[in-house]
Amino acid sequence: MNTKKVFLYGLHILKNHFLTTVIFIAFMYLYFTLFRGTTSQLISGIVICLLYFYGNFSSARYHAKKKDALSLPAAIISILIASLPTLTLAYLASANVSLNEKGLLQTHYLNVAYRLWNSPFIGIFSFADEMAKKAHTTTPIVISYWIAAAFMPVASFKGYLLGILEAKGILKLPELTLLPKKKSQNKKQGKTGKSY
Repeated sequence: MNTKKVFLYGLHILKNHFLTTVIFIAFMYLYFTLFRGTTSQLISGIVICLLYFYGNFSSARYHAKKKDALSLPAAIISILIASLPTLTLAYLASANVSLNEKGLLQTHYLNVAYRLWNSPFIGIFSFADEMAKKAHTTTPIVISYWIAAAFMPVASFKGYLLGILEAKGILKLPELTLLPKKKSQNKKQGKTGKSY
């Protein structure tokens, strides 16, 4: 097992998560301006979660199909390395969730840190806060933390596994692209190599 490659792939997954988080933090004010209600935040949160899942899934699938791809056990170690900060923060934040007498989440730096680190899931967290307030229990918030923590490792594992199966010719998945493909430039070429 190539330890360097395992570590670098783990860093690659972490980098993707970090960039997604930074982009979402940059647009967080706009997000809360557009989606003010609890229901709209839940629906938009689910859509964003699915996009996040698809991004991690596609990245892992692409890497698994490379010629010098890691074996599945090595990729699992990379995914665990990448998930370690999120899982650690989820544990620490969950242990420090408490409500005040009105049922609102009491501010704690670990909860703030976790929510910033997983900012694409902020719509889910907002809905969980509302559910916790109504039921006056921290359970919905803790559940939302662990659901968010599971997205990266699950999406990456599924993508990598399916990518390996595709590379071996066992499985064939359709290529999904959000943008239309450019028309081929190679129509007919003459001796000069120019397209006609």
